[in-house]
Amino acid sequence: MALLQAFYRFSRILTILVVAIGPGLADAGLEEPTVRIGVLAYRGSEAVQEDWSYVTHWLSSSIPGYRFVLQDYDQAGLTRAAHEQAVDFIITGSGHYVSLEHSDGASRIATLESPWAKSTIKAIGSAIVVRRDSPLLALADLAGRHVLAVGADAFGGYQVAARELLEAGVDPERDFGKIQFSGFPIQAILLAVRDGRADAGIVPACLLEKMIGSGEIAAGALRVLAPQEIKDFPCQTSSRLYPNWPFAALAHTPAPLSKRVAVALLQMPRTAEGYSWAIPSDYQTVDELYRELKIGPYANLRLWTFAGLLQRFWGWILLVLGVLVIWAVHTVRVEYLIAQRTLALRAAQQERRRMEEEARKRQATLDHTARLAILGEMASAIAHELNQPLAAIGNFARGMVRRIAAGRLEPEPLLDGAHEIIGQSERAADIIRNIRLFAKKQAPECRAIDLLPLIGEAIAFFSGTQADTPIVWQPVALSEAAIVQADPLQVQQVVLNLLKNAQDAQLSAGRAGVPIEVRLYAEGSFYRVAVRDSGCGLEPEQFARLFEPFFSTKPEGLGLGLSLSKSIIESYGGTLSASGNEDGVGLTVCFSLPEMKFPREK
Repeated sequence: MALLQAFYRFSRILTILVVAIGPGLADAGLEEPTVRIGVLAYRGSEAVQEDWSYVTHWLSSSIPGYRFVLQDYDQAGLTRAAHEQAVDFIITGSGHYVSLEHSDGASRIATLESPWAKSTIKAIGSAIVVRRDSPLLALADLAGRHVLAVGADAFGGYQVAARELLEAGVDPERDFGKIQFSGFPIQAILLAVRDGRADAGIVPACLLEKMIGSGEIAAGALRVLAPQEIKDFPCQTSSRLYPNWPFAALAHTPAPLSKRVAVALLQMPRTAEGYSWAIPSDYQTVDELYRELKIGPYANLRLWTFAGLLQRFWGWILLVLGVLVIWAVHTVRVEYLIAQRTLALRAAQQERRRMEEEARKRQATLDHTARLAILGEMASAIAHELNQPLAAIGNFARGMVRRIAAGRLEPEPLLDGAHEIIGQSERAADIIRNIRLFAKKQAPECRAIDLLPLIGEAIAFFSGTQADTPIVWQPVALSEAAIVQADPLQVQQVVLNLLKNAQDAQLSAGRAGVPIEVRLYAEGSFYRVAVRDSGCGLEPEQFARLFEPFFSTKPEGLGLGLSLSKSIIESYGGTLSASGNEDGVGLTVCFSLPEMKFPREK
């Protein structure tokens, strides 16, 4: 302990030397950047260096390259210095800090640990001090008395006590016989009460004990009025306790410097007197006090009461009331007109919804009709495909009957025949199932689908019913699934329609054996499906009308397939187009659908 005291005595001597030779260093061009710490001089300017020089010495030694200096202010001066950015950090009372937090963006980086308090969160209170022989015993007895305090903006020196007084039924602003604010140094208040110049004095808790310890006041001269019993708090207090003084950075202070100062303060050893710094406390209780008293950041709550407004702005209030009456009449008229217009709009919307629903039903009927038309055009091929498994079933069944009639009951041939019958029946059932699914009338279901397996299924269905038409299926260079948002049945309907048109074109051109090419590939943010045939192609005037409803190049065609296909694809944000092949033979019909975008994982 003796070594630590010697270290701090040396630090104070070193600080005085630095201040004394600072101008010489500046002249030599060796001056380090100055960091200004504004301090609330509640005990007077002379006590600031004595109380806080250990902080600047520790910071200067812990953070090389900077010179930390103390600048003492009263509360108004420190507020002004913060506004004008004349200081970089502040050490001030809890209440003053909360005000600067609201007004100037002050941010606490450490809270003072005091030997007078066991906790940084419960360290600051107010002591209402009276003479030992005073007849005052309770806070309510202060009504009509002459009371001294530091200032209306002093936290421990007035505001904390004001909250307790209000709860005791005494309004300091109206019920005191006289309230006198004496300012700093704060010790003068206790001396005035001792000498009988006031009935009571409001000072920060522990000041009385400190002055008794220093011999400034005799131990039995004064006492604390209505002391509260607070566990582990060594001083008498007339109020509840609040967080200790903070060390705070201002909004303009560089963040890296604030971080280094905060780390240095937390690493600083406890002084010989028992002071150190801890992590920042929660100052919510101070904020609540200000809100309750309607002072500091919440002073505007006092101004905007009904009585205050009526007294200050009665002329304007009458004018506003007149305007409000006119506005109310106008509003009623406008509301009536809006109600009438709303009824008309609602009726129009209902009519539009009815027409949209009818259009949707007609579109669904056309889609269903188009699918049935495709099945009708494929009917002979479907019948042929069904006839094959049925004929095979009949042949195997007759063979099994002949074996049984001849007494040839070996199990293996009969089992083989039964398995063949089962396989052919399942093949016929699959063909019927696919036909029923395709022909089913249902509402479109827009969802995420993968084009790769979907188009493969459509080609398999077409090939299953049109075995004589070869198809070359070419999904080109797809590194992942081709996901789009559409109705899978409608997309398959478009593919089957294009395949059937390609087959008919090749039949009319006498090239039925030439494979139809189907390609799937990515192009920008779209997936494109191209169906290429080797048919007779189209004339220029036919291209112009290709997608018109009821226009068909086939004598027996309805002219709905391509028109409906185009409307289906465009409803999902895609396109459908046709072009002649480069070799002059046949036609390529292509449709594209936009790639479905998924949100990226964060």
